[in-house]
Amino acid sequence: MGWLAFIISSAVTLSLYDICKKHSVSGNRAFEVLLMTSASGFLSVLAVLAFRGDLGATMAIGTKTFLLLAAKSAIVGASWSFAYWALKTLPVTIMGPIRATGPIWTTLVAILFLSEWPTALQTAGFAITFAGCIAFSFATKREGFSLKTPSIILAILATLFGSASALYDKLLLQKLSIPPLTVLFWFMGGMCVIYLIACLIARKFDSTPLKWRVTIPAVGILLALSDFLYFTAISYSDARISIISTIRRTSTIGTFIIGGAIFAERNLWRNGLALTAILAGVILLTI
Repeated sequence: MGWLAFIISSAVTLSLYDICKKHSVSGNRAFEVLLMTSASGFLSVLAVLAFRGDLGATMAIGTKTFLLLAAKSAIVGASWSFAYWALKTLPVTIMGPIRATGPIWTTLVAILFLSEWPTALQTAGFAITFAGCIAFSFATKREGFSLKTPSIILAILATLFGSASALYDKLLLQKLSIPPLTVLFWFMGGMCVIYLIACLIARKFDSTPLKWRVTIPAVGILLALSDFLYFTAISYSDARISIISTIRRTSTIGTFIIGGAIFAERNLWRNGLALTAILAGVILLTI
């Protein structure tokens, strides 16, 4: 399990990314923020590749690989868009537990189509995690949210697209053996194009003023670092996407504790109990 250190480091970085993301998008123009965060992440990867002398090799990919990586950009772009629009109104202490369910959907597909069969403990983990999700849904109703709330629906869609992205990563990095930095460079570059187009379209409908915040470039840089560590973990031949996705989502712990304190959000104790059940199930899934 040489990939374990990489994915734990990715989870820690991802928790900082989630907190910066909440700060950057709150009351802000979502697509402009997404464009700037994507651009900062893309430029940081570009700088690393240039420093290492690998930029030319990264640029020289075939048409098939380009199309595969463009599809990755589209999947991630959809997930990010839904997540950012949800975060404009949802507290991170609600968004976090919803996003924490992502590994469930990734693992279910991995079992059905990739033959990553769970152990007895992992099966118990599924049951506990689902129970935590149900408890969390009741807690959110007390705060004026429900599964029919538009921002909750957007958060769920973001989670499902995120799970699809994780499964697609296994194809790109394990089956096709595309280098992690190559995947990162092209998909982040693709998202810059996607969000530039989205900005031009949304400008006619979104009157929210754009506010510069120092966390905007931090979001892109932290995501680039987290994704590089995550892609490196997946590139190991013995890595299981169901376990990697689950460990990475433990970033929710840091997001919940630090974010809840910074943004002074309500009902941390009640939501925390549901989150504890979800994470207990997540731990069993990794055994």
